[in-house]
Amino acid sequence: MTGAAILAPSLLALGAAFCFALALILTQYGLRTVPSWRSPLYTIVSSMVAAWLAAAIFVDWRGFDWWAALIFAGVGCIFPVMVSILAVRSNERLGPAIAGAVGNVTPLFAVLGAVLFLGERLGLGQAIGLALIVAGVVLMALRGGAGGRQWRVWVLALPLAAAVIRGAIQPIIKTGLALWPEPLAAAAIGYSLSTVVILALVGRRARAAGPAHRTGFLWFVGVGLSNGTATFLLYAALGLGSITLVAPLVAVFPLIAVVMSYLFLRDEKLQALGLVGVLVSVAGVILLLLGSERVAS
Repeated sequence: MTGAAILAPSLLALGAAFCFALALILTQYGLRTVPSWRSPLYTIVSSMVAAWLAAAIFVDWRGFDWWAALIFAGVGCIFPVMVSILAVRSNERLGPAIAGAVGNVTPLFAVLGAVLFLGERLGLGQAIGLALIVAGVVLMALRGGAGGRQWRVWVLALPLAAAVIRGAIQPIIKTGLALWPEPLAAAAIGYSLSTVVILALVGRRARAAGPAHRTGFLWFVGVGLSNGTATFLLYAALGLGSITLVAPLVAVFPLIAVVMSYLFLRDEKLQALGLVGVLVSVAGVILLLLGSERVAS
């Protein structure tokens, strides 16, 4: 794989990271008027509608593959629906910067699955870069909030569980895309199944509670569009590049969330330890990219 071939999945993965970070910030605004139990209903349904509109236009359905569709549907039963539920609860309790940082040990699970089950190679430079990225997000997590840590340790299980799911589905999605390389179709089918799951979980409760606050509803539609775009970009990156390259690059979304939190959420302050975490993770991204090019060549 040439440097140009590495560039395309890298840019797609970084685009996914930006959209995941944006969704974390928008969630904070939405939670001001909409309860956390209700928000995944709006984010997932809006993502599904957008995904199907795009898929109807851009997907070549003549290449439809039943096995790939079943893989995408199976993934959709747990992703993104379970991650959306865990993410909004994590965001509510920890804030966007820490929730993103703690939860994003995703590359560990994604890369491990790729190496064990897909036969991908992990070079020394990639391994060091991956370790630095994880170390950086851990440092950001340790910094706590603006006034120090104000949450119980068990709350960390929420973003960690989301990270396990994110990592576990990536080798599965890559397998499906090898059969039918249509990331938009994968996102649309997955979101359809996630919509069924979230309607089963909270649909009746939402109807009983009545209409949601209009402003909060619109914020969470924005969250859904951001997450849906991120999912499509992630799948597109997985279709073009290796998981050992894509997963750690998507892992930089806590860095973006920290900066955006500092700019738009004034109660989030970038402390010294958080800054060290940013620098360490950026160094890890650089090593990862250099290591991926060496392994590919």
